[in-house]
Amino acid sequence: MKKAVLKILLTFAILSVICCAFWQLRWLTSASEAAILFAITGGVIAIDLAWSFLKKNIRN
Repeated sequence: MKKAVLKILLTFAILSVICCAFWQLRWLTSASEAAILFAITGGVIAIDLAWSFLKKNIRN
């Protein structure tokens, strides 16, 4: 479980760096665009965790 948390934190850290770089390049023009990126990432992570949980429970 610790490994999963570290991967999630690393993912959000990388996304933060990417958002900062895009902000400096003016590719992101508002905070809502950055928030959408974080929301999509959170949704994908939640779906992945749910899918892993279901696969684990089906096998047992």
